[in-house]
Parts: sequence; structure tokens; C-alpha cells
Amino acid sequence: RTQVWKICLNVANRGNAMASWDKKLDLPDQDAIQDACTRVVEGVINEGSSEDKLSFNRESMIDDCVAVLTFYSKCRAVKYHKSNGWTNVLQPLLGLGLDLADLYNCFYALESRYVPRCDLSPSVTAAPFHLLRLLLLYHDPELCNFLDTCKISTENFTSDWFCSLFSSQCTPEVTCGLWDVYLQRSDPFFIFFLALVILVNTKEQIMANSGSRPDREETIKCLTQAPSVLTLEDVDDFCQLAAYYSDKTPSSFRRDLGACFYSGAMVSSTLKVDAISTDLSQSFCLKVSIPELLLSSQPSYNGEEDEKAPQIRYFVVDCRPAEEYNKGHLMTAFHLDATLMLKEPAEFDAAVTSLFTAQDQAIQAGSAAGGEHLCFIGGGNDAEDQYMYMVIAHLLQKRQTYISVTRGGFASLLEYLTEVGIDLSEWVVGAERPAQATTNASRYFGVRSSYIKFNSFSFSTTQRSARLRKYITQGTSRRFGAIIWLNTAHKPTKLIAQTSIQTMHIQQNDRSKPYRGTESVFSIGDDNENEEEDGADQSPGTSEEHHAEIEELSSWKSRPDVKHCFECQSVTLDGNLLPAYLVVTADEMICLIEVKQRKGRRRSKQIYVKARPPRSLIAVVKITSRRSFPELITFKFGEIVAAGEKNEDVKIVAADRYILPEAGSATKAIKHIIVEAEAR
Repeated sequence: RTQVWKICLNVANRGNAMASWDKKLDLPDQDAIQDACTRVVEGVINEGSSEDKLSFNRESMIDDCVAVLTFYSKCRAVKYHKSNGWTNVLQPLLGLGLDLADLYNCFYALESRYVPRCDLSPSVTAAPFHLLRLLLLYHDPELCNFLDTCKISTENFTSDWFCSLFSSQCTPEVTCGLWDVYLQRSDPFFIFFLALVILVNTKEQIMANSGSRPDREETIKCLTQAPSVLTLEDVDDFCQLAAYYSDKTPSSFRRDLGACFYSGAMVSSTLKVDAISTDLSQSFCLKVSIPELLLSSQPSYNGEEDEKAPQIRYFVVDCRPAEEYNKGHLMTAFHLDATLMLKEPAEFDAAVTSLFTAQDQAIQAGSAAGGEHLCFIGGGNDAEDQYMYMVIAHLLQKRQTYISVTRGGFASLLEYLTEVGIDLSEWVVGAERPAQATTNASRYFGVRSSYIKFNSFSFSTTQRSARLRKYITQGTSRRFGAIIWLNTAHKPTKLIAQTSIQTMHIQQNDRSKPYRGTESVFSIGDDNENEEEDGADQSPGTSEEHHAEIEELSSWKSRPDVKHCFECQSVTLDGNLLPAYLVVTADEMICLIEVKQRKGRRRSKQIYVKARPPRSLIAVVKITSRRSFPELITFKFGEIVAAGEKNEDVKIVAADRYILPEAGSATKAIKHIIVEAEAR
């Protein structure tokens, strides 16, 4: 192990760097260094075997430790502090029997090449923790959002991991086992994937009580101590999992962030390092460089796995406006108009569904355009790309993994191709190019194919390099060889036809029983008939909550009279779907429409809503659903009559429609509350 580590650290034949030292122990914090070295040496001796204890020279080991830390502090002009982990890094090295020169060389190599630096600006010091959060967001957005909700930063529990390379939490034998793999891989960023595996494996434990508010301090403590459960037998599997995550992650960040994280890297300018680290802290998700994106689009000759082929294939999603996209686009890009998310929510949802359908088909066909990883590309202008980031945020909220964005957008793509002298026509399709053949002009994709129809879903191919052209032109009818274009000029079929009958709102203070003296017409079942024939089959539009007060969703959930709060989508009169929450009290059901945050504002962790006018539960006549779309639930409301009056001819005066993911349990709970309300 001693020889292998020296070779991996490139210090096997290195001279004595401490030869010129005057051996003066005169630092202001010299006493703290002495105490820390004494403790670490005693720990090594106590945990060593009987044979090791006989060979250890306690005083000599302490002197060597003090000399290494003192000389390192003077050379690097970095003040010693117990939180910087120096003694933890020294601890595994002390058991190797190294002389003073080799001990210092190994320690210096580890600190400069593998321990994230802390000698520059605060933004640089915080950069490793921002990177780990982005990696977690890439692989497990649910866990990342959970930590964000708990206001737990990765710095709260990984600072100790990084500065000690896990030696502060793991036993000496586990630490040495980890370092055996870590150093032989010669990848300083591997520690981030080791940390990622620990987080993912701890997910079930820290989210076990996600229904209740977790204790922040207890969660941080649990995460900090998570590596301590590792055993020597776990090391191989642990490192293999970390290698798997590493292979499934874009590699662009390694080149840019090396100088930020590690003092052994060449730094051309501290201002540049600060700029890179600041950009990382402001990144919405992982960024992919233009060369990496283009490299992943290169197909194999025979469609067989190539050892040198990129580990990651990207499904490129171009989120620029249609007019910009038609002027020029990457030939393997799928077009998704990000502005639809605000303008046409229902059409946007259907377009996203078709995106995933196209992605699956491209992967199955083995196309160069197909990839498990989504890479979004915008125009390169932050103001215009805000819509694209809203789409990304929407998908991350839905726990979609493997989401990244192209660094610099389409403008950087054109600039890069021009600089390296590549013919743009090999990669970019422009509006001036001849019209390409289309196949399967009429395809159906959407949340439910029976409801949402796309009248045009075309495929186009274009010339590229000989290698790529040969791949694309093989069997165009069965391959997504190039760009898949979604024609948004055609509107999808609306879920609900518009009607002209005025909606009557049932107010809470109207407490008379509906239809007293008649048989109950309340029912829950499959209604497959044309519901527009029932009369006023309407859902309120967006204008009704326009003047409502904006409130936090959490304040609604915490109200004592709220019995249930179901996440759903409200179906408007024109068929659009609005993110909403259906709140049920003992007497009412209230639709809370989620308020989208304004463009350019920093995304808040809180969810804000506007309340529509409430519906009285005792006015509910029917709750119906369709056999073909059981999640689409319709609540029909009738006129409320005075007590003692009879009304055998029930008139439907209003209807609300929602898409409820948990439709069965939701309707059962609401029915139970309605029965209780009618009994009062």
C-alpha cells in the first residue's frame, strides 16, 4: 500500500521539500497544532495492532506531524484550524511508516489534488457544495427538493467529508480501503460521487417521516454520520456504485471546475475562478458543454457498443420560440415551445407527453437523436431563456431525472462550430434548406390519446458527415434519425366544450338541504355519456380568482377546518389545465389555483395560491368519471331548495372538473364528508 499510494500521488521519486526549512515552530497557533497532532498520534497508536504498537515511536510521530503541518501552513500561507481536516488527512498516512520527507510529500499531494481548496474567496470555498447539490438534483431531484425544503445545505453535513476525505467518519481500515480505490482512479471528483451514493442510500431513513415536519438538526446529524456505518466489505460495492453514477453524469464540469476546487490545478486568474464559482452557485441545473453535446450525437457505424463511445446520450430539447427554431436548429433537436407553459397549459402538457414518447421511440430505434438524458438548449439570452428554466423547474418538480442545459445556448453552438471550422450544414438545419420528406403526418400523442390529438408530427432528415448520414438514412420510417418537429399551429382537441349557461355559485351560508323529500341522486360511478347534455356543465375560468388574495398554500393546509388537500389540475372552460389544490372542509370544497411566479424573479420555495369561490358540499348532486380517463373527475352541483320542499326534476346548475392523480381515494373521502354534511 505504501508504494502504491506514493506512485498514485506521484511522489515516489520526489526529493525532500522540507530540506530548506529552518525548523522554527513559531506560528501563532502552534499550541493548537501541537495538541491536535498529539491526539491524532495517540489515536493511531490505540487503534493499531499489537505489532504496530511495538514499532510506533510516539514522540517521533508527534514531531513529524507538527513539522508537516507547520511547514505546510507557512508555505501555503493558510492558517491552521481544527475544521480544515489536516490531522484527519494525516492519520491514515501515519500508519504507513513513512519518513518525514515522504510524509510531507504525500500530505501535500492529497491536500492540493484531492481536498477542495479553502484559501480563496467565499464563493470558491462554497463551490464544491453547490456542485454536489446539482449532482443530487440530476440523479435524485426528490431528495434534493426535500433537503431544500428543510433548508439543509450540502455544506451542513459534507464539509467534514470533503476536508478529511471521509477519514473523520470512517474507521482507519475503511478509510484506507476507500483511498486505495480513490487514489488509483486518480479522479479528484470521485469523492462527489461517493458522497452522492451515501446520500441516496440514506434517503429512505431521512424521508421516513416526510409527512411530518422533520427535525433539521437531527437530519443534519444523521447525514453527517452516515459514512460511519461503512465496513471494509462494503467498500467495493460502494465504489462501484459511485463509478456508475460518475459514468451517468455529464463530464463538462470537470474541466471548468478543476482550478476552482483544487489548489494543484493551474490558476490563470483568480477573477476567472471567482466567475466560474459564482456561475456554479447560480446554475439552475448541470450544464453541458457544446463539445460534449456534439460528441454524444455521434453514432456508431454498426450500432454496436463501442468502448470509446460516450457513456451518455442526450435527447436534445430546443426551447426557443418557433420562429427562432425555424431559422436554424441542431439537427437532432426536438422542438418544445417553452412559452406554451403559460399561454396554453393544456397544449404544453400534451407536448411534454409527446416529448417523452418521442424520446422512448428514439432510444428503442437506436437513433443518434435518442438518449436517456434530457439536455435543454435555449437561445443563450438569460431573459429569453426564463421560459426554458420554467419548463426545467416543472420537470424537476415532477421528479424527472437526468436534466441538464446546454452552456451558452444555440448562440454558443454556432460560435463553436465556426471557430473549429466545421461546416454548419453538417450539424445545423436552417429554414433555407430544402423541405424534407415527412412520414406519419398524423400521429396521436398526449396524456390520453382519446382526448388530445396532434395533427402533425413530422420527421425530417438532413445531410451531415458521411458517418452520421449513413446512420440517419437507414429506415427513416422506423428511426428518429434527426429532428422531430411538433407543429403547434394546430390546437389540440379541448377536453371540455364551451357552454353559454351562466354558472351559479353555492355559498356557504345557504344551509338548507338539497332536494329534501326526494330520493338521493348522489352517485359516484363511470359516466361515459356525453356530459355536455346535462346542462350547465361548466368549470369557472381564471377571471374568477383574478381579484382573490394570494396566500401561501401552507397557510391553507394548516387551517383547523381543512380536512383534506388534494393536489390536482383544474380543467377550465376552454380545456386548459391549471395546477391546483382541492381543499375540502366539513361544509365546502375550495379550488386553490397555483400562482405562477413572475418572470425574472428568483424562484421561491413556497407555493402561492388564489382561492376560487367555494362550493357547498350539500349542493353536490353527482360525482362522475369516464371509463377511458378515470382521473378526470366531474363534480355536478344542483339548486338548493328550502327545507320541506320537493324537487323531483333536479337541475344541474354548475360543474367543476379536475384531474386527480389519486382519484379513487379522493372521491371516497369527499363522499364520506358529503354524507356527514347531509346528515346534519
